[in-house]
Amino acid sequence: MQLIIDDYGASVGKKGNRFLIRKKNSVEEFSADQIEQIILVKASTLSTDAVKLAMSKHIDIVYLDWRGTPVGRIYPCKLGGTTLTRKRQLEACFNGVGAEIVKKLIEAKIVNQAYLLKSLAKSRKRKDFLITAKKMLSFSREVASCSNDLEEIRDTLFGIEGNCANLYFSCLTDILPFEGRDRDGSDAVNSFLNYGYGILYSEIEKSCVLAGLDPYLGFFHTDRYGKPSMVLDLIEGFRPVVVDRSIITLFAQKQVNETDFEASKECSKRFLSKAG
Repeated sequence: MQLIIDDYGASVGKKGNRFLIRKKNSVEEFSADQIEQIILVKASTLSTDAVKLAMSKHIDIVYLDWRGTPVGRIYPCKLGGTTLTRKRQLEACFNGVGAEIVKKLIEAKIVNQAYLLKSLAKSRKRKDFLITAKKMLSFSREVASCSNDLEEIRDTLFGIEGNCANLYFSCLTDILPFEGRDRDGSDAVNSFLNYGYGILYSEIEKSCVLAGLDPYLGFFHTDRYGKPSMVLDLIEGFRPVVVDRSIITLFAQKQVNETDFEASKECSKRFLSKAG
């Protein structure tokens, strides 16, 4: 399970094989054997003993900003993989393997977006969604037909991906209360998307490190200086099936209300509250 610390002034300590969470009016204990990840959202403290316990149990610790975007994490010193893994990863940037991987990732993203639209078309009787999904699937076939020269096809792939994203979110704006995808948006839908993508991002980055891959050595998002480009590459295909579908369900079942949000102390935006 994930241990999410989202109370201002909370502290995380250690008591034997358990994490001790002290809040303003309560104290909770959690067995370290049941925790897979500790996520800190609000201003809080983490004791050295708690960090050592987490590292001994291979529990990674992630810090999120007000958007839900990971800004830092703590890993155990002993990571997975070998130098050979990273060597092969670097070689893939130049020998065509990276291009094949990128094409598969972009194709998977578009196909998953299209299948979600097809599902919505059936459940909501929206023939226009079905038409859009078919158009997107035709774009996915264009991706598969591209060459294996990354430098040659990168702009083309970005163009196809962008066109499909516009088609996809133009459909979602018809069924969700927002005007479109905006990473800095403070409306309910974008707030949930930001938070969901942030959690997914942290899981994929963790998986990269445990597998011995360099999170900063990607094949597609190479223009993102200082960003874990491999994570940005890998996350794409999972967004529609892991995050988007869940958020659509939340809004369809009317499980979202104003108490799920609160004003940020860092800026003029809103973000998910503890209730959210």
